[in-house]
Formats: sequence, C-alpha cells, structure tokens
Amino acid sequence: MRRSDWRRRAYGFGALLIVAIGLLRATNRYLIDVANREPTVFLPKLVEELTGAVSFGVLLPFLFLVLRRVRWTWYTHALLFAILSVVQTTLMIGLRQLVFGAMGLPGFAYGVVVWRYLMEVPTQLFFYAVIVAGLWLFDRYREGQVRELRAAQLESALSEARLEALRLQLNPHFLFNTLNAVSELMYERPRVADEMLSRIGELLRATLSATAQEHSLADEWRLVALYMDIQRVRFGDGLDARVENDPALDELRIPFLLLQPLVENAIEHGGAGIERRVLIDASRQAGQLMVRIRDYGGGQSTHDGHGIGLGNVHARLRHLYGDEAGVKLDPVAEGGSVVTVWLPARRWAA
Repeated sequence: MRRSDWRRRAYGFGALLIVAIGLLRATNRYLIDVANREPTVFLPKLVEELTGAVSFGVLLPFLFLVLRRVRWTWYTHALLFAILSVVQTTLMIGLRQLVFGAMGLPGFAYGVVVWRYLMEVPTQLFFYAVIVAGLWLFDRYREGQVRELRAAQLESALSEARLEALRLQLNPHFLFNTLNAVSELMYERPRVADEMLSRIGELLRATLSATAQEHSLADEWRLVALYMDIQRVRFGDGLDARVENDPALDELRIPFLLLQPLVENAIEHGGAGIERRVLIDASRQAGQLMVRIRDYGGGQSTHDGHGIGLGNVHARLRHLYGDEAGVKLDPVAEGGSVVTVWLPARRWAA
C-alpha cells in the first residue's frame, strides 16, 4: 500500500472514530436523562458532543507532530497539555455557538466561562494520557519490529555467508582430489590423464558459473553424471556407477553440488583396485526427497582430501532446512555402506 493511501485511510478512520465518540457520549447523556425520568431532546446533546469531539480531533495531527518533535519530560507535557486544553475548549465553544446558531437551536448555557475551561480538563487529560501512552507503545512496537527485522537480516546474511563458504569449499576440495588422481595417471597413462583434465575443466565451468545455493534435482544429476564421466576415464570399465532416477522428481530442489562429495567418497570406497561399484537412487517419501548413495565396500581411499564430505553436507543442509533435513552413514551387512540424505520435497522455481 502506498503511503498516501495509508494516510487517507488513517484520516478516514480517525474521522469515523471522532463521530463514534460524539455519538456514544450523546447517547449516554440522553439515556441517563431517560433513566432519571427527565427525558430531554437528543439533538442538542448530539451537537454538543460532536463539536467537542471534532474540536479535539482537528488538533490531533498537531499534537502528534509536536509529540514527535519534543523531548518527553514532565514539564513539556504539562505545557503542551495546558496549551491543548485552552485551544480545544476555545475551539469547542466557538463551534457550538456557530452550529447552534446555524441550526436555530437555543443557545448553549455556559455559565461562568472560566469554570467551563476547568470543567473540560479531566476529560481532556484522560484522552491526552491515552494518546501519549498509545503513541509510546506504538513507538516501542515499531522499534521492536525494526530490531527483529535487522536481526533477521543479519542472521540471513550470516547464514548466506556460511553457506557460500561451505559451497566454495567444494571447488578446491574437488579440484585437489581430482588433480591428485590425475597425478597418479600422468606418467603411466598420459592420454587418460589428459582426458581427465578436459572433463575436469567442463565440470569446473559448470560449478563456477553457479550463483544460487539450490537448483533442480535434474541439474544436480547432470553434475553427478559429469563427475562420474571423469571417474570412468580414470577407472575405465572397472567402475560400475549407476543412477536410478525417477523423472517425476527432476523438478524438486536440492543444494547445488551436494551429492558430488558423497559420490566421490562412495567411489573411493566402492571396491578394490580399479573395480568399483556404486549405486545412487532417489525417491519421495512422506513429503521428503530421499537420496541414497550405496557403495559395496572393500576400497581404501587413496587420499584424505580436506575432511569435507559428510560434514560439509550436514552443515549445508542444517543451514538451509534446519531440522527438516539431514544426512547419515550406515554400514550394510552384505558389505560396504550407504549414505542417506533427506530434505523437504519442494519444487524448484528458477
């Protein structure tokens, strides 16, 4: 809503509130007379209360303006209330004389005017105290909202920075491990090493161009396939790495490059020598996306890497989804182990 629209609505609501107060006070006075068996004409009472409410209402914008500009001390409030009381009572008397005369009603009996000014003080003091208290509470509420918004923004920025740091760890981690593998091959199988470097360049271009923390599962499968192509160059026919994917899940979201370090660990531990076996599958269960990376054991990693693996995956999932996501590693009785990742099954919107 635009500020001008909000202001018009506020003025409209204020006008309705002033009319309602005048109407209720006039009705109250009329019913008191009826209860005392001294019924009187309702219209003069309505004019009196409406002029009183209007005379106070037209001063409210000025009152708010001054309260926003002055220091809140007891003597400023006392001075401001005294000025408000005199001006409002004077305006009310003038309005009543004008309206009563225009409507042809009998003139209002003020008695001694000085006492009239003093008589209005209790009512004015009550409304003044309500306005000051309400304005103070409203300011504290707004300050609390601003603090909460700033805290949320800082928390979001911190979380985003942590996620970005975790994501950026993947590139040197991946590069270190794959270059280590290339170094093992460059003297014995130079053509294979050269082909691996070419595939590594393709995968790095894909990862370095990413700007978001999440993407679709279909995009994640493409990165996993590209990484497995690199490993097939290294292991040849000895690598049996398969992805069992349900196309119905392709539009679900998943953190960018989440699976690569898990697939890497599975390949490193998925067998002995150049014989490696890894199975990757995904499913949807009870509103969650479940991804499993299964290795069949027997392998020893040729390098330790940077210790990222499961820790990186767990930290990223925790930052992005809280308790709704996680990762765990379980041994399999037949040999090997399975890593299970779960996260909310939400559609990816580019």
